[in-house]
Amino acid sequence: MIILAYADLYAIILNSLFFANLLKQFYTYNSFAVMTLTELETNLYHLLNQNFSKKGFYLIPELFQFRRLNETGFQNIILTSTRYEAEIWVEVNIGVRIDMVENLAQQFLDVIPEYRQHANTIITSIGRLSDTKYLRYKIANEEDVTFSAQTIKDFMKERGFDFLEHASHIKELDKLFNEKPHQSLKYVYNQVHRCFKAVIIAKYNNNPQFFKLLDQYQTQLERLKVPDTILENYIKLANYLVYLSIN
Repeated sequence: MIILAYADLYAIILNSLFFANLLKQFYTYNSFAVMTLTELETNLYHLLNQNFSKKGFYLIPELFQFRRLNETGFQNIILTSTRYEAEIWVEVNIGVRIDMVENLAQQFLDVIPEYRQHANTIITSIGRLSDTKYLRYKIANEEDVTFSAQTIKDFMKERGFDFLEHASHIKELDKLFNEKPHQSLKYVYNQVHRCFKAVIIAKYNNNPQFFKLLDQYQTQLERLKVPDTILENYIKLANYLVYLSIN
């Protein structure tokens, strides 16, 4: 409860700073098109924030995401905008971070140190979850903003929030990552990192196929022809996990 209380306070501060910064950009640019797009983008965040804040999500403006803390890490909703002369295309990704998985995995992965604390265990787009390739939201006017915000909110209500809750547990992650180890996983963008995180999750969940999975993911990395340093790090991780005692 204390964590959530601080998160709410942090959210208020961040939201104010974010919208103030966007408006500052809006009035700074000389191009009318850029001004309009910036205003539309701000309005989209406003509409989403009205809904997501009620669910415990707070805005982290510098990362362009809404985040909700929980006992195992966090859940997040990330907006990625691509700007063109007269319109914006917005893609929405949702994800989960499990701290005990990431705190170990990041020691063996080639991730920029500043990003490690923000790394997701799983992350996927609304399009992938909906089995719709290249799903993005076109925003060129206020009607587009209202429609896109409502569509995103509807998806989260009907499926997104349940997916995040489902994926916030090691047991469920073990199923997602390890039921089909030979197939690409649509809940991550980096299949190399998937191999590292999959064996960590299997270990923490006491998966009876743990040792078999170790071999399968090493074979997968070799098939992907990763650099020797990555393969060496995987072997180091595997050796560490073999002797790791799970209480």
